[in-house]
Amino acid sequence: MDQSNSGSTSKAVSKNNPPHIPTECFQCIFSFIEDDFQTLYSILLVNRIWCKNVIPFLWKKPFTLSCNKEPSSLWKIISIYLSYLPEDFLTIPEMQNIKQCTYKQTTIFDYVSFLKELNYKKLYEAISKWTFENRIFFNKEDDIDIDLERLSFGESVMNRDIENSQDLANDEWGSCEIDNSIIDNSIIDIQDDDDYFEYPDDDEVESFVECDDDLYDQFDCYESSWSDPEYYVDEMESIEIPFEKSLVTKKLLIAKEICLYLMSHCRNFEQLFLDTRGWSRALSIASRDYISLPCFPGASECLSKLTVFVLSGEFDKADILDAMAIYCKDIHSLTVVDSYHSSPHSLANLINAQNGLASFTWISGGENASSILWSFVTQSESLKTINLLRAYTRDYDAYDGLAACKNLVNLQLMECHLSSLHMKALANADFPHLKSIEISDPHNYEDEQDEEIEPPSLELTSLIHNASKHLQEIRLNLELHFYPGIIETIANNCPNLTLFSGSIKNDEQIIELIKLLIGCKMLENLIINGSSRSSLLPVDDMLAQIGQSIPEGLKYLDLSRWTFSGKSLNQFLINCKATLRCMSWHCFFSCDEHKEAIERYARERGISVREFRVGSYESGYAWQRHVHVLVDFEIPE
Repeated sequence: MDQSNSGSTSKAVSKNNPPHIPTECFQCIFSFIEDDFQTLYSILLVNRIWCKNVIPFLWKKPFTLSCNKEPSSLWKIISIYLSYLPEDFLTIPEMQNIKQCTYKQTTIFDYVSFLKELNYKKLYEAISKWTFENRIFFNKEDDIDIDLERLSFGESVMNRDIENSQDLANDEWGSCEIDNSIIDNSIIDIQDDDDYFEYPDDDEVESFVECDDDLYDQFDCYESSWSDPEYYVDEMESIEIPFEKSLVTKKLLIAKEICLYLMSHCRNFEQLFLDTRGWSRALSIASRDYISLPCFPGASECLSKLTVFVLSGEFDKADILDAMAIYCKDIHSLTVVDSYHSSPHSLANLINAQNGLASFTWISGGENASSILWSFVTQSESLKTINLLRAYTRDYDAYDGLAACKNLVNLQLMECHLSSLHMKALANADFPHLKSIEISDPHNYEDEQDEEIEPPSLELTSLIHNASKHLQEIRLNLELHFYPGIIETIANNCPNLTLFSGSIKNDEQIIELIKLLIGCKMLENLIINGSSRSSLLPVDDMLAQIGQSIPEGLKYLDLSRWTFSGKSLNQFLINCKATLRCMSWHCFFSCDEHKEAIERYARERGISVREFRVGSYESGYAWQRHVHVLVDFEIPE
């Protein structure tokens, strides 16, 4: 019996075969590291079974590699996609140079079938870089023109023009890259014949290396890109630009052809990003026909399982939204940035068509938000996150639609010109799961000509009171003198609060803030915005008392536009029982005393100062010039 066991063990070892792992197990394991391209790439080289199971993850969202340190990695992906394009497209005179830089190849895997996420902006940027690197749209005459230009100008002008001439010729319409964050995709299975398996060659796989994804913060990303549509709507209707003759058109044609191929060979897109932020206004509008993937042939099959959709840019989006409302029923996350007059009714129809929308972000271009707000009723059971920026309406009852979303977890209302008439529906709403509220509305109600428009002080206070025990984050970018008692309400009713952000601009509000610090023992993040942009709020008299009230668990303290002396800071830190990780504030001119106080605090707490960064002087009156100080502490494990 022992000899038999020994023989079988020896035989198993000699074969050196790894135990069989089902494909489903591989998929489950790799899903935890699907954004770690460096690790996935190393797995690729283990053996043929591991390679076969990791390839779908590497080609699931290849354009996340745009942040790669080696841009050539992304160019190789473009080369592979171009090799799939039909011969009749590559024989177009403008595209014949592509044939010289690509070749028809039989790849080991059908890479297109693995695609789950398409980011049009990153695709276009990759094509732009690839065509520039391979000089697709340049010939000898172009080189001669550059040589003549070099001879015609002075040395300094020559250097500047030669450096920028390619960019100007390549993209006279203007564009620049803006990244979006990546949301997790679900996993797919592949089936290949193990008997005829081969490893991919180096050109096919060496693209996949380390990538650092950015977090997707909608309002931070889109705020700076918004422009008033009234400023240019008439100009855009009459503008005449030779768009068809530009090099940009050729690159858009390539992008469109690739998209058509991808959509015809990949039937299950899960995420689609159609975003032209960063492009010039003219290019964004003129490129609408090239970027309208939901209106392309085959879109109803390819996009029917879409779960994440982002649509942004200065063009009319009504046709795209209307088309998607017909066949997209399972979108979970929807983001629309509307800096151009589009149809809010089309967006409302898309919302109404969904079976379970969970997250909605809308940055309005100034349209009436009434139909959007009412559409929330159809998603009242599923909506958990609502972010609205500049969602204006005079239909005060429309907020009943938002109040119906009883499973709401996160609510952002930014610059929506809210009044008590708008918020009355939310005052008595039941949000048992609400954890985060952000209200930003620096509205001066004293200038309001309509006497019926009053600040929603009682309504917002009631909303916070009703959701008090569940609230963990509250951000109030408001003129708090229009909201008397709201900070005290938070102090008395929000024991689980971990983050508070607000504008504290006078001694009376500081006293209320101290009550909040005493009442909210779980606080970890405190962000205070003091006075206006042109001045600072001196808080030397109150700082020591604030230090005594700081909760022990506080980690991040931002006292923007507050100023105090080094002596006051020292007393604050002596009284503070918390071990801070990060702190920032403003001060006038020299901050040597502040640095000494920080170093003393670090020594006493057994921590070290990782960074003491002083920002540049800000402009203003001579007696108002100041610096911003940021301190980052290093706490031992």
